[in-house]
Amino acid sequence: MINILLGLVERLAHLDRLKFFLATAPSRWDTSNANASSSSSDPYLNMGMGMNAAHHPPAHPALNRFLLPNQEYVTCVLWNGLYHITGTDIVRALVFRFEAFGRPVRNMKRFEEGVFSNLRNLKPGQDATLEEPKSPFLDLLFKYQCVRTQKKQKVFYWFSVPHDRLFLDALERDLKLEKMGLEPTTQVVGEPAQSFICDDAFKSSLYEQFVTAAGAKTMRAT
Repeated sequence: MINILLGLVERLAHLDRLKFFLATAPSRWDTSNANASSSSSDPYLNMGMGMNAAHHPPAHPALNRFLLPNQEYVTCVLWNGLYHITGTDIVRALVFRFEAFGRPVRNMKRFEEGVFSNLRNLKPGQDATLEEPKSPFLDLLFKYQCVRTQKKQKVFYWFSVPHDRLFLDALERDLKLEKMGLEPTTQVVGEPAQSFICDDAFKSSLYEQFVTAAGAKTMRAT
């Protein structure tokens, strides 16, 4: 029981560090020792529970990376004066977020389809850049495992990605599937997911409920 609680605390602490990275990475840039190994130059590597990342490519001055427990990175990429994140890394962050929530992804293909459906709302020119196949930008992203393919694709502006909404929308999709007796893309295995209760009395989306609750909490605090 103690080990389970310690694991939960550790996951949630790592999640807090990821959220901090997603909120602050462009303002916490460190290009020193750009040619050194990622273990010495990555300002967020120490957030990765002391894991060894020696098998990853060396650090690059255009990349600011956060190491996840599974040894994958979520990367903030500076290109043409703008900060970016790939769809692949958005999914990686969400997958870890669900794991920390106690509801790991079991059907990755369908989970990704749902996330990328949401990401279609982010338009090129406003929220993303549309990169042509094997462009210099995609070449860099592919080399550092930020994308899985160099096919034509959107790369998203860092601050245009609504990470909280993507998480809540994915969770709501699975809750609706469960309610209909269908197989969700994630599975409840522990806390805090086991204790989570969705109030079906609300007609609004889970995200809208979250925003309303956050607003009420802010009002009480003031």
